Amino acid sequence: MDNFKEGLGNRIKELREGKKLGVREFALLADIEHHQLINIEKGRVDMRVSTLKKIAGGLSITLSELVDF
Repeated sequence: MDNFKEGLGNRIKELREGKKLGVREFALLADIEHHQLINIEKGRVDMRVSTLKKIAGGLSITLSELVDF
């Protein structure tokens, strides 16, 4: 499970950086706390589906695109 969290965190960071968004800027777009985003990107936390949906929405992609890595 930790490998999945790390992989997903890396994917989120890669997509965020690809859109040239900083952590705080993206956290505002996704309606999550920036410290939560940092922990997610580092693979430190388990996420709810609702949080994943917010992140996907902030990236303008589908949930399935987000977890396809």
